[in-house]
Amino acid sequence: MSIIALPFKVILIALDFTIWFLTFGWVKFLIHQMGKNKVRSVPMGSTPSHRWATAAKEKGGFMTLPFPDEPEVNTIYALSKRAFGKWGSSKCMGTRTYLGQKTEKVKEFGETKWKTYDEVGEMANKFGAALRHKGLEPAPNTTDLKQLKTPCSLAIFENTCSEWMISAQGCFTQSIIVTTIYATLGMEAVIDAVKDCNIKALLCNKKDVKKIMDRIKEMPSLKVIVYTEDMCAPGQRIATPGGSNGVSIYSFDQFVEMGDVSKYPPTPPKPETCAVIMFTSGSTGKPKGVVVTHKNLLATVAGAIHSLGVKLGQDVYLGYLPLAHILELMAEFSMLGFGCQICYADPKTLTTTGAYPIGALEQYRPTIMAGVPKIWDVIKKGVQAKVANSSPVARFLVNTAIQYRSFCFSNGMDTPLFKALVFKKFAKVVGGRLRLAISGGGPLNTEVQLFVRTAFGCPLFQGYGLTETCAGLSMQDPSDLRTGIAGVPLTSCEVKLESCPDVTDKAKLPYLSTDKRDVDGNRVHGRGEIMVRGANISKGYYMMEDKTKEEWTKDGFFHTGDIGQFMEDGSLRIVDRKKNLVKLKGGEYIAIENMEMAYGNSSFVDAIGGGICCYGDGDMDRPVALMQLNKPIVMAWAKKAGSSKSWDELKTDKALYEAVLTDLNNEGKKAGLSNLEKLKAVAFLYVPWTPESGCLTAANKLQRREVIAQFEKEFLAVKEKGIF
Repeated sequence: MSIIALPFKVILIALDFTIWFLTFGWVKFLIHQMGKNKVRSVPMGSTPSHRWATAAKEKGGFMTLPFPDEPEVNTIYALSKRAFGKWGSSKCMGTRTYLGQKTEKVKEFGETKWKTYDEVGEMANKFGAALRHKGLEPAPNTTDLKQLKTPCSLAIFENTCSEWMISAQGCFTQSIIVTTIYATLGMEAVIDAVKDCNIKALLCNKKDVKKIMDRIKEMPSLKVIVYTEDMCAPGQRIATPGGSNGVSIYSFDQFVEMGDVSKYPPTPPKPETCAVIMFTSGSTGKPKGVVVTHKNLLATVAGAIHSLGVKLGQDVYLGYLPLAHILELMAEFSMLGFGCQICYADPKTLTTTGAYPIGALEQYRPTIMAGVPKIWDVIKKGVQAKVANSSPVARFLVNTAIQYRSFCFSNGMDTPLFKALVFKKFAKVVGGRLRLAISGGGPLNTEVQLFVRTAFGCPLFQGYGLTETCAGLSMQDPSDLRTGIAGVPLTSCEVKLESCPDVTDKAKLPYLSTDKRDVDGNRVHGRGEIMVRGANISKGYYMMEDKTKEEWTKDGFFHTGDIGQFMEDGSLRIVDRKKNLVKLKGGEYIAIENMEMAYGNSSFVDAIGGGICCYGDGDMDRPVALMQLNKPIVMAWAKKAGSSKSWDELKTDKALYEAVLTDLNNEGKKAGLSNLEKLKAVAFLYVPWTPESGCLTAANKLQRREVIAQFEKEFLAVKEKGIF
């Protein structure tokens, strides 16, 4: 900072503090201080497991019902039925009318069309009746899937849209199982799921009907195809073949109208009825089908209502993550059950970079939003890029505001002056009224979490869970301002730590459940693999008995594969992966995922293009990386460096390469990576990694093997020779 700028910074901060004090901001500060650590977990008697403090004290068992005074609301069907009756005329699901491509990368949208709770409930009941009319049967009340020989499951192979959720609700009206297939996966995934689960009916997009019919002979059980027209522009010509091989094809609206509820009234499921067979995105081999009951799902919903503080009948939720992913599915089940509005979009149209005339965030103005770490990183870097291209005065004001507000937030204060001058404009990026933002699906970078909280003025907190735990395992309290905290167990489960003597931290000490200190000297109540048991834990893997026995203990605990520690206040922190360590030439281990999270914070890394992929093995003494280069940041760097080179010329510029490598390693140093985790070399890539290309899973997690395979030339060059 220059000597000239320092007095102005001091004056601005002093003025802001004065306004904060005179407007009684100190009252909220005192309330914050008195409310610290109000949510925590506690040990359960003499056992090493922890539960949410209030649940452990008052309930004794696991919480399974979102409304304890209404014991009849014990399935997702019953929860939705309650919502349809309670909020009948209220808005339920909104979708913007897709008009076509404005440009190659920008979609054009028209008005938003809404369905009320009454309308959604009626469509769901009709859809379920139509499934029965076409020969589907209620699933038996058992989790012994060997007995599921009858056609009792609908497969959904479609992007997130209102029809997806209405179809699922329709299934539940008739105790029919929903089998999920990621829309970004290919036909092989569809064929496997249809054959494995004896699927008779399938929901897909109109654009995929021909692909399915071209392979129909490989799916002899499939007899009904229902298609949506989500993201199909008016007048767009899409070939839809007629039925053959005994297969009937219907539009979604046609199929709904076919349903006769008087002939096929609802056949409600039981709590132990299988609700969903969710196929994972397959980052570690062939996808596993996780078996989830209505009781499992509802227990997570019950936990969410305690942790999130959803405003019943008031909140607006943005639905854009894949519904075939457990995070989005559970979020929408909860929002629907609590009478909230669900607004549908897709990740590429959240802002004006992918949508015209405005992005979905600005259109819907959500109050609650869930995202994976990549989404929050993209939003952060988008804001930073705009700031980097602004005037020096604007950059000074923004940087001062962010630094000071970050300090204030960590101490329960706010910045009224900077909020009016800077952050009110930033808040518009996420719609202007976001009050709760949750991150799940992987570890969230500390700097990203701090930046989003600071820039948008709403708590961005972490949730932790897996498909096998119905997304919910633990959740950070929104008032907890720490970073890197996964929160406390939901009211529906308990968590314990199992010693991992063969896995060590960066100080070469094993993770033990008896540990009293972590590697940084913090007081802890044990370290080890996170084990979870409870009402929301799934029953196992579909038709994979050996794998189920391997991951579930006899007393019901599930092995997550993640290593964590209970902090001094009983909250959970994820610190490692049991099987994600790579041994280098000298026999030392490095943590690849932690490295990618740290290096991905560099502004030179293009998160939208896929981010960064780190690599190391037993023939190397230091790791290397492949990364997507961020063009706007590179051009801004060149301008600042006084270079007039074009983008193509900069791709092979040695000075740029050294600047990027230095910046990456600086980020690694800030994140506390070891010297062995310092990058030796990096290769720049310009072809984005996507789920469609196989370089990312459908949940936007990196597929390292596929990245290396597809960019083998660049990988070998950086591994063996470096770049320059």
